[in-house]
Amino acid sequence: MNEQTQSGTASDLTLGRAITSYLADLIPEDREVVAPELHRLMRWLGADRRLEAVTPTELERYQHQLEDSGIDPTVRLGPVRDFFGYAKRKKLTASNLGTHIRVRRKTGAQRAARGGRGQTKELRIEVTREGYDQLQRELDRLEHDLAPKVRADLQSAYADKDFRENAPYEAAKQRLGEIQGKINELKATLSVAMIVQAPGRTDRVTLGSTVTVRDLADDEELTYTLVGPGEVDARRGRISIASPVGKALTDRTPGETVVVQTPAGPASYRIERITKA
Repeated sequence: MNEQTQSGTASDLTLGRAITSYLADLIPEDREVVAPELHRLMRWLGADRRLEAVTPTELERYQHQLEDSGIDPTVRLGPVRDFFGYAKRKKLTASNLGTHIRVRRKTGAQRAARGGRGQTKELRIEVTREGYDQLQRELDRLEHDLAPKVRADLQSAYADKDFRENAPYEAAKQRLGEIQGKINELKATLSVAMIVQAPGRTDRVTLGSTVTVRDLADDEELTYTLVGPGEVDARRGRISIASPVGKALTDRTPGETVVVQTPAGPASYRIERITKA
């Protein structure tokens, strides 16, 4: 990756272009592992964000939202830290933002609690049959519909040969990288997905439960359905079981009050009732 880019100087470089170029420099085996994590970061910050404008505070918030989503940042943040270290070595950023990435090391007790003798328990993500099918449909759409179209656009733009002003080529190359990152992410999720049946019980909150709670501050009733990957739809009140609210409600019973940490401060909810989804 050169300090002088096709769109101008290094100060003009966007996060999306920087990540795409960085990935192109990696060997295929490393790229397959790193790409999903960097594309996750790119979706969170925005592909058009200037690389130089990224701040340490934003990276700290990114780490926190990973943790709040139930994602283990220990394995997610390594590629992000390496990318920003690379950017500093190439003089694309004034400082090494990678130093602000805190990859926490698990203690021996934590490792033992998860798997014993230092071995971590095999990762499993609980999903409903509906959620699993949605994830599979999205993977099929990306692999068999969208990706081939973008590859065709890339080949067409490549035929131009003049890469100095070939914006369509760069756009197609970046888009293909984003799609491949999403494909890898979906495959990783499906490979560890464990299908669970919708709950038949209404005495305790589990995956698939529809929960009506009362916001004790505003005296307002809210209804959420706890779902797994592929089913989240905030407009319909379908929230991730790994979200802060989802984690606070899980395994609770009617009448209990839970406290959820939100950006505006702690919020208290009393569980009014649990129904089937």
